[in-house]
Amino acid sequence: MATETRSWFDRTDGLASLDYVGIVLAAITGFIHLYEGVEDLGEGIFGILFILAGLGFFGAIVLLWLGFNRRILYPVGIAFTGIQFAAYFGLRWPNVYEPLGLVDKLVQLLLIVVLFLLWQTVE
Repeated sequence: MATETRSWFDRTDGLASLDYVGIVLAAITGFIHLYEGVEDLGEGIFGILFILAGLGFFGAIVLLWLGFNRRILYPVGIAFTGIQFAAYFGLRWPNVYEPLGLVDKLVQLLLIVVLFLLWQTVE
């Protein structure tokens, strides 16, 4: 009797070119969040939340690199990034025109698109 074992980690599939685009985008928004978090540390909980978000992006990169199950990683990444995208506008409205914040939102929007495209290719 053959049993199929499923692992959370599977390094048999290599990374696609689009995965590397996602890694770069996740690293950019991760660095932006870490920078903003350090800048805002003295202003209450938001600095800590920014740092945690930045670490979350880098944690996702590590999970992808280690071969974490992409059928889980990509949709969680879409949700994680989408919540931050929406929260920026919801928490800052109508003062949403900070240049670094808008660059970050553009990067996050591109990351969501890349993750969606990658999710569509996962078997």
